[in-house]
Amino acid sequence: MDLLFINDRPGEYPASYYAASAAPAPTRPALKGKLSCDVCVIGGGYTGLSAALHLAQKGYDTILVEAQRVGFGASGRNGGQVGSGQRVDPDDLEGMVGKTRARALWDLAEESKTLVRSLIRDHEIACGYTKGVLHTELRRKNLGHIKAHVEKVQKEYGYKDIAYWDREQV
Repeated sequence: MDLLFINDRPGEYPASYYAASAAPAPTRPALKGKLSCDVCVIGGGYTGLSAALHLAQKGYDTILVEAQRVGFGASGRNGGQVGSGQRVDPDDLEGMVGKTRARALWDLAEESKTLVRSLIRDHEIACGYTKGVLHTELRRKNLGHIKAHVEKVQKEYGYKDIAYWDREQV
């Protein structure tokens, strides 16, 4: 069983809001004949695309091959949000790895955001990038945690691009 196609037909990109609202993907010719290169990158997801781009920028003759289309797998099936931190609350992450490593992981995520923005700018990628993420909460009992999170990352991580908005501001 191929888990990539468990809910879809092989070779067909699944229907989604993102697929329906995206510009049509450019077509590329199928690989034919023999090619020679310094590095052949197999797979056009985030990792493959990044590796191919950065190798080419360093002067390596690079070829990228993808069986389907760029971003066909998991890389192309997310909402494309570029957010701060990790998928774990900073307090929980600090409990797991300590404050120093948690801060290093925060900084790494911030570097990643800077890289994404520079790639968009330098390559003039028309992707509709908008800075910012809005997290909402329906339960009053969780508001204290949200306010504490905002305060923590402002004070302890020096992150200023975050704010708590009350109901009226939202």
